[in-house]
Order: sequence, then C-alpha cells, then structure tokens
Amino acid sequence: MIRFTTASLCMALSLTFAAGCNKAADEQRKADEARSEADKKVEEANRDATDKINAARADADKKVADAQANFVKMREDFRHDVNQDLTKIDKDIADLEAKSKTAKGKTKADIDAALPNIHSLRESVSTEYRSLELASAVTWDDAKARVNKSVDDLKKAIDKAD
Repeated sequence: MIRFTTASLCMALSLTFAAGCNKAADEQRKADEARSEADKKVEEANRDATDKINAARADADKKVADAQANFVKMREDFRHDVNQDLTKIDKDIADLEAKSKTAKGKTKADIDAALPNIHSLRESVSTEYRSLELASAVTWDDAKARVNKSVDDLKKAIDKAD
C-alpha cells in the first residue's frame, strides 16, 4: 500500500507539475499573442502617422507653391504697372526737353536747371526697378515702397519743372 500511495503521490505531483507547466505554457502563449497584437497595432499606428505626415507635407508643399506663384504674379503685375508709368514718364521727359529747346527766358532757365535732377531721379528709378528682380517675399514690401517713392519723386520733379 505504501508503494501504491507513493506511486499515487508521485503521479499526482507529476500531473500537478504537468498542469503547472501547461498553465505556464498557456500564459506564455497568451503573452506572445498579446505582444504580437500590440506590435501589429503599433505598426498600423506608425503607418497611419506616416500617411498623415505625408499628407500634411503634400498640403504644405501645395500651399508654398501657391504662395510662390501668387508672389511671382504680384511682382510681375507691379512691374508691368511701373513699366507703364515709366513709358509715360519718359514721354513727359522728352516733352520737357523739347519744350526747353523752344522756350525762352526764365521758363527755359527753369527747365534747364531741373533737367539734370530729373535725369538723376530717372536713373534712380531704374536702379530701384532693377532691384525688384532680386527682391524676395521677405524684402518685397520695402523694395516696392522704394520704387513707388522713386517714381513719385520723379513725377513731382517733372510736374514742378513743367
């Protein structure tokens, strides 16, 4: 009977250990499955984040391209307007020079005295106008203001001499 009890006890202990091992193996399998599921979720979240980042970059690139296109159009429109002003101004200067040739007395002296300053101001406008080509979006407002001021000063000088 002692043998039977010893054998039964050994068998019971073996089954308990075996059940414990199976339970540990089941727990390890569950942990591995949980880890695998977590890895899949992390991978999916990373993929979603990458997609969102790429979409945001594409949107930002589009906005930058639109802003650059708008800036170029604005610059070209302004340059066109200034060119039209300069065409009229050059005609006014030519008219003033012609008037100087036919004028007499004080009128001729006033025009002749004003012409060197007018030519100097016209050269200043040309210099400021050329600077528009190099102006960036950051420096645009200053460059545009300088050109406008130069053109206005020239127009005033012509009007005063005329």
